[in-house]
Amino acid sequence: MKIVLALLFLSLNVLAETADRSKVETKEESTPQPQKTVEDLYEEENSLLQRHHPFYFAYGSGLSKLQLSFKTPLIREVPLYFGYTQFMFWSLRERSYPFRDINYNPELFYRWHLGQAGVLKSIDLGGWEHNSNGRAGAESRSYDTNYVRFNLEKAGTRWTTRATVQLSYLHGFDDSNRDIQNYISPLSLHLSFIQLFDSWVDKSEISLQASPGGKFADQWQRGGYQISWSFRIGRMDMIPAFYLQYYRGYAENLLNYNQEVNQFRGGVIF
Repeated sequence: MKIVLALLFLSLNVLAETADRSKVETKEESTPQPQKTVEDLYEEENSLLQRHHPFYFAYGSGLSKLQLSFKTPLIREVPLYFGYTQFMFWSLRERSYPFRDINYNPELFYRWHLGQAGVLKSIDLGGWEHNSNGRAGAESRSYDTNYVRFNLEKAGTRWTTRATVQLSYLHGFDDSNRDIQNYISPLSLHLSFIQLFDSWVDKSEISLQASPGGKFADQWQRGGYQISWSFRIGRMDMIPAFYLQYYRGYAENLLNYNQEVNQFRGGVIF
């Protein structure tokens, strides 16, 4: 709670500084600003909903996986965001196509932009993040997180390398999953390589994710690891890209966090 209040206080300070600058600029500018049109307002509203984590569907022989994710700013001119990610594990090979587990992940974070000069582009301060499968009783799974996430990027002529390093404080565990720290940890790593082409594949991205298990990230044999490849066919005018994913390890979903998964999937990513 203290971290949430600190983020709000920081946001209010930035907002106050922005307001002061606006007052000075208003005094200096004698030309009145044009009134916004209805089209301007619609365009502004459409820009509020932004991509957060990847949005994809991947079919698997066991459970297929659907991930939705977005973020939206809470205060204009202040990088304070509400983010939401939802994972759905879908049994498409059974009658009635049931969802075996759905994981809900709302969060509140502040993005500290550091400019474009260095490799470290921004730092996310996660004041609050909740993870839950929305169930009750013995199948209930939930915990809370506060985190610091470092976002790095290095651009080349043909390649762009991106990396995130997240350090988290995990707490608020449900009684039914108090041993989940054997399979998740405070450390999460994500590395991706993006290549642009002028041929039949006009964009390709290879992504690696690693999250070791253990309270101190010391149980790598119990963690979760994912490698994925997305590619878009040039000259086809397709909006989604083709997507291949392989997951090996634990805690892919909350319901069966202590069961090992070894799964190939394929689908599309937006």
